[in-house]
Amino acid sequence: MKKLITLVTTAGLTLATAGPALSHGAWVAERWGEFAVIYGHGAGDDGYDPVKVTKATAIDKDGSEIAVKKEPAANHVLLKPENEPALIALEFDNGYWSEDADGKWLNKPKSEVPGARRATRTIKNSIAVIHAHDRLPAFPSQPLQILPLDNPIGLEPGEKYRIRVLFEGKPLAGKEVMLDYVGLPELVSAKTDAEGETEVTLRNAGLNVLAVSHDVPLEDSRAADETGYTATLTFVAEPHVDE
Repeated sequence: MKKLITLVTTAGLTLATAGPALSHGAWVAERWGEFAVIYGHGAGDDGYDPVKVTKATAIDKDGSEIAVKKEPAANHVLLKPENEPALIALEFDNGYWSEDADGKWLNKPKSEVPGARRATRTIKNSIAVIHAHDRLPAFPSQPLQILPLDNPIGLEPGEKYRIRVLFEGKPLAGKEVMLDYVGLPELVSAKTDAEGETEVTLRNAGLNVLAVSHDVPLEDSRAADETGYTATLTFVAEPHVDE
């Protein structure tokens, strides 16, 4: 219990101070029988401008890229792969966010917010493992990403698997990964090692959303002080069977 309390406290402080760079993530989940791009904070599910979904890449079980159509609605995007995907890689550009003099965050660059305290450019990356029941195909490269080293589909809650966190293709050490971003975002993993790896325990038989963040300072920019990256890894450990 003491260990869990420590993890909750550490993650809670991070969430409280990070602003929108960490507080919202983007991922792919099944909605209404289709693949939808979700943008939210924990269990929250917010609308967004569809133009923020800048790229979606679908890969089949053989590692070949398949066509995927982005279908925008008023405040969200549906993804429609041509064939059954093993995984979908998502890139979501959330633009600039600035904290004004009153502590309110606005979706504008720092140069457009008088008296801005700080600002960040926010980028969301996500990998959704969907139909990969044997070996995992190669994953498309993203700026920040969480990659499963073991296939988590078919595991049961409590079983362990390994993940790796990469930034610009290189291992990112010393990072805590949120193990249940939707249900219990305060619960985090042990820090990643020199290879960017850590062992984690499967939380849910259903949807799992893991998340990690990484900030990179910007020099000589009037728009923002840093680029804030958030990456998610999602999968359903025990896929639903229609009855």
